[in-house]
Amino acid sequence: MGRQVGTMRGISAPVMVQWCGSAELVTAAVMKSISQTTFEAIYAALYWRAIAGDNLPDGVDLMLVDFAFNSGVQRAAKQFQQIVGVLDSEIDGNIGPETLAIMENVRGDQIAKFISKDYAARLQTDLAVTADGAIGPVTLRAAQEQDAGTRLLIYALASRQALAYRSFSNFRNFGSGWLARLEARLVRALAMLEARPLPAMA
Repeated sequence: MGRQVGTMRGISAPVMVQWCGSAELVTAAVMKSISQTTFEAIYAALYWRAIAGDNLPDGVDLMLVDFAFNSGVQRAAKQFQQIVGVLDSEIDGNIGPETLAIMENVRGDQIAKFISKDYAARLQTDLAVTADGAIGPVTLRAAQEQDAGTRLLIYALASRQALAYRSFSNFRNFGSGWLARLEARLVRALAMLEARPLPAMA
């Protein structure tokens, strides 16, 4: 509506309009009054539930919800659907029962094709195979033997999220911060797989 109302706790004015139901209700004073409790309610309703966080594997949930909060639910959900093998014609940004069922049955080679070379080498290091950045039969067999399907999915999400950040028009100005945020959530997500103490997010 042409007013400058700012942001608070990472909540932007458009998100607050969605929460309040009307742009007329969102003022600078309202933005300043967003408490931690209100933030948590918005985060749960508009991001966590929107990406079906309760139904996702540990680590995958973090990779999706933090990227959704940072870059939009639709972008995060559609990337996830593509990675797990939802048909292009059925990718709709809705992580519902159909998408979750496809995720449960996705093959490692389907996920692996979305992992970039750099992240593939990190995955291979994790799996204790030659870290050449090329995921082939040896890496896929190691992933299967080590029950590392969730790890593959986390690295695939990191790869697509990095690609998305690099495509944004403001990457030159904010890219280093976005990639640092991605690295922080990736490290934390991988720690969740191994029940290690979780590093702090920036």
